[in-house]
Amino acid sequence: MFKYASLLAAAVMLFACGEENKQQGNGNEGVGTADFRLVADKDVIQSNGQDASTLTVYLDGKDVTSDAVIYNDKSEEVTLTDGKFVATADGEYKFWAAYGTYSTFDKSKDDSGMITVKAISVAVPDAVEDPQASNTSFVHRAFLTQYTGTGCGYCPYMIKILRELMADQTIPNKAVLAAVHSYSNADPAYISAPKVNNYPYMHIDLATGFSHSQGSAPLYSQVNSIAASDAKAGISVNPKLYDDGTLVLKVAVKAAQEGDYRVGAWLLEDEIYGQQTDYDGIGDDSYSTHENCVRLIDSRYDGEWAGMPVGTLKAGETGEKTFVMKLKLTGSKPWKVENLHLAVIVSRGEKAGYTVCNAIDCPIDEPTPFEYR
Repeated sequence: MFKYASLLAAAVMLFACGEENKQQGNGNEGVGTADFRLVADKDVIQSNGQDASTLTVYLDGKDVTSDAVIYNDKSEEVTLTDGKFVATADGEYKFWAAYGTYSTFDKSKDDSGMITVKAISVAVPDAVEDPQASNTSFVHRAFLTQYTGTGCGYCPYMIKILRELMADQTIPNKAVLAAVHSYSNADPAYISAPKVNNYPYMHIDLATGFSHSQGSAPLYSQVNSIAASDAKAGISVNPKLYDDGTLVLKVAVKAAQEGDYRVGAWLLEDEIYGQQTDYDGIGDDSYSTHENCVRLIDSRYDGEWAGMPVGTLKAGETGEKTFVMKLKLTGSKPWKVENLHLAVIVSRGEKAGYTVCNAIDCPIDEPTPFEYR
């Protein structure tokens, strides 16, 4: 009887150890095989000591916060009340979590696996109210990223095509254009990234390449095709510009199809004058006044420009993201507020990566609701 009892006890212990390893990871099945993540319900809070972001730790969808440990970027344990983080000073606060042998932080990849909560002195606006909560049929626009520069002698060919496209009444409001002046830092609208190998060039929805040598017909065809297709998500934006030049955007993404979504904000400025080089003389002096020039991009994550993570959304669900931009309103060559506007994009994870699935062009000083068909 003692022999059989010992065998039974050993079997129970083996089962218990197996269950513990399953929950905490045993080196073979732990880190990297489970869905272990730290989530903040707000990525931007006001630094007033009251506005709070709740941090929650999940393992395979189960809330394990009470048994997990949350650390800051100095690997110091953080004590939170009811999981709520508050700040009394402006700044970016980084966190990671551990549970058993699981960790969201990979020390070999800098701050990979950390989440960031930004604290700012000004208030964060609420999302724009959605008057059609059950509607998921959105206006669909193509996102055109033009790579150009005042020193690029063949860029007037692309400028000409795009001017005609954006003015064509047969395709009204079917595309959003962002002009990235990355050719030369002598350009008054120069921005350091992103770059391409050949100028002029363009990306459609940050996926398909387009060269001016193809002529305008393929571009017209693709823009029309995108606008006619069902949008996988819609976008609303509630901006708030403060006197110190801080622009805070509350962006909401509403899914028409289930998927993993990202969202990005690009600040654009019109009417920037810079003498345009023109090798073949196809343009005139009006080509030296540049529109939709990218001033700031808050859209890069994991090396891609397709936006910051919103998360997995089911059809009809809405996710939110807050962006904070500091405008250059003083000093040498300040930006003109009256000429500023926004391009906001939403992308969806596909087999080949994230592809922009909708875009809007909106003002910096008034709300833009979801635009339904």
